[in-house]
Amino acid sequence: MKTQIKRFLDTFFYFNTNEKKGLLGLLFLVIFLQAVAFAYQKYSHQKEVPVLTIVQLDWIKDSLQTNNFAPQYKQKFLKGNRFSKDSIYPSKKLLLRYPVDLNSADSATLVALSKIGSFLAGKIVALRTKLGGFHSLTQLTEIWGFKEDFLYDLEGKIWVDPKQIKYIAINTISLDELQKHPYFKYTLSRALINYRTQHGNYKNMESIKGIKLVNDSIAKLIAPYIHFK
Repeated sequence: MKTQIKRFLDTFFYFNTNEKKGLLGLLFLVIFLQAVAFAYQKYSHQKEVPVLTIVQLDWIKDSLQTNNFAPQYKQKFLKGNRFSKDSIYPSKKLLLRYPVDLNSADSATLVALSKIGSFLAGKIVALRTKLGGFHSLTQLTEIWGFKEDFLYDLEGKIWVDPKQIKYIAINTISLDELQKHPYFKYTLSRALINYRTQHGNYKNMESIKGIKLVNDSIAKLIAPYIHFK
């Protein structure tokens, strides 16, 4: 019986030296991979420090140091060890004093307004800087993404202080400086400078309308930013 079993094993399960080594190596590899999988599974179930929270804490710290947040927001950040909704989106009713002046409000204040997120807040600040200030709320509709309906939702909550506008000294400004303004561009700026050179200083808007390029709509657009002294 033993002889028959031995003969059967030698016939169907015979391995030479190299095959035996390969089989042992494969067995070792399988055991090793099983051990790694077990260790990884055990480790992954351990409680980890949330990376997002750490990043947020660093962001808050940097924001406070660089004064990116208005002072009234600095006390509303954490509830326990978690960020509250008011941490990133400050309470609009409790923290804001209406109406908000768009010519002096910082980004954090704009974000806290209804319908204004971080994207639109950045666009508002960028356009305000290029224009030298807003003279009308309707100028907000020039921003891509700002719908006219938003003005109805923000009625009574925002306004513009015309005293904050940086006026253009039309009789002394250079071509390079004038064409940087979004409402003037190069063609209009060159026409204004050339006309001034040929006819002398401008006295009022009527003298500017002497330029063929300046129609009523353009005159209405640029008039709030022009200073004649």
